[in-house]
Amino acid sequence: MVTPSELIARVRGEFSRIYLRGIPSLLTDEGAFLSFICTFTAIEALSGFARPKEKKNGTRFKEFVRDYFPEPYPSHADNLWKLRNALVHAFSPGPYALTHHHSEVHFTMQDGRYALNAEDFFGTLLVATQQYFSAVTGDTTLQAAFVERADDTGVMIVKTMP
Repeated sequence: MVTPSELIARVRGEFSRIYLRGIPSLLTDEGAFLSFICTFTAIEALSGFARPKEKKNGTRFKEFVRDYFPEPYPSHADNLWKLRNALVHAFSPGPYALTHHHSEVHFTMQDGRYALNAEDFFGTLLVATQQYFSAVTGDTTLQAAFVERADDTGVMIVKTMP
């Protein structure tokens, strides 16, 4: 029987290996768009562990941003969800201007839209991930939610097959 602490450690390790070590390889001219999509799916994955009883992905996502992301992200939670949908469903930047290798414009207005820089956005995922795993490690209610989600959906492990 795996304890909640062991399960959390296993998921954190796989999450780090897949997302936190994988996304940086996308921070190129060809991969920057995909880095945004992967960052959003990482947020969705964590939000599912944090709020498994919430049936709507958008609500989970927005609450996770409000709970674990630093300023100014919480006040942009609704528009970040719109951006996620625009990227995934319409190959569009939605309400934002997207760039990479330009930290100087991150969260500044560019032609009437806030700019998001891929490296800064990914860096904020790192902060939010740390905040969430720190919280879940010490909170039995969050641990119970985590276990519920893992029991419901399983745990992602990608490995080489023989």
